Amino acid sequence: MHTDPWRNEFPVKHELIYLNHAAVCPLPRRTAAAVCAMAGEYRDRGSWDYPHILETVRRGRERLADLIGAGADEVAYVKNTTSGLMLAAESIPWREGESVVVAQIEFPANVYPWLNLRRRGVEVRMIAAAPDRTLSVDDYRAACDTTTRAIAASWVQYSTGQRMDIAGLAEVAREAGAYLAVDAIQGLGALQADVGRMGADVLCADGHKWLLSVEGCGLMYVSERIIGDLDPFWRGWTSVPDPLDFAAHDQPPRGDARRFEEGSANVLGAAALDASAGLLLEVGPAGIERRIIALTDYLIERLREAGCEITSPLAPGQRSGIVCFRHPTRGSDEVIERLTARGIAAAARLGVVRLSPHFYNDEEEMGRAVEVCAS
Repeated sequence: MHTDPWRNEFPVKHELIYLNHAAVCPLPRRTAAAVCAMAGEYRDRGSWDYPHILETVRRGRERLADLIGAGADEVAYVKNTTSGLMLAAESIPWREGESVVVAQIEFPANVYPWLNLRRRGVEVRMIAAAPDRTLSVDDYRAACDTTTRAIAASWVQYSTGQRMDIAGLAEVAREAGAYLAVDAIQGLGALQADVGRMGADVLCADGHKWLLSVEGCGLMYVSERIIGDLDPFWRGWTSVPDPLDFAAHDQPPRGDARRFEEGSANVLGAAALDASAGLLLEVGPAGIERRIIALTDYLIERLREAGCEITSPLAPGQRSGIVCFRHPTRGSDEVIERLTARGIAAAARLGVVRLSPHFYNDEEEMGRAVEVCAS
């Protein structure tokens, strides 16, 4: 992939070497422009052309659906990954004594929504990772039994970069008669997604990492095959079939994922996601994944040459856009201080250094980052 056609989309390249997309991304030029244009429309004309505003929201939903291989009716806007997972957790029709399986190593966004179910008599089974902090499908299978109603897992683990076999987990969930909820924030936008092949029942992600959008607006995918199973506890004025019939208070929930959109949309966030999803589709998800894996290959090789220990899984099926490592003599915080002083954005997580490049980065930037780490 030649990144030059899109280089102008990322002014950050003139300011920093940005290798921290697993935290909060810089915005592409078109995304910042879309937010400013929408804000300008509100500034100058309020809701005068509200159909145009709603068209942006609709188009963004369709682009997000295209990005994951879903139907637009299977996608809802949510505030963030946490809110999507909370909606999933609370919508499953639990019975007291049932269980959910989740890994101890998960980011808290995919832990607290499930722990909160203890008030409803749900057992939360926390599975331990291996000493190298990896997880296997068999770990989840071993924790499931006839009481298991849900499995919750991240597509990519934030502190290791391990890509999980979501299709394998979906098979385990089907065997157990359980639902599979996926925290996709560390994969979506970096890795090619096809929810049909993955087999997830629910998939959630905020826009501010690999999707190259803003904080506070993300997506929740709910498979059409399960929407009728879910408890419609969440009902607001826009989550019914005819939200403009203001006097009809007896409407049922919508029959699609938009039942989870309870009120007025985050229009600025939707405008940002629309623009960013359009960029990712334009570049091509398959090409983006190839480019990111090529950049991480380069990083891994150079870091090893510098004597660093790669702690991310290296099996092809477990690779992602995240590379974690330990320096032979310096702690992770010291390495981050050195990188920050040289204008290189990275992060420390659980005692390791985490680098997370996107498709628009280049090998020169990878090399400069490794030089600073090794110096």
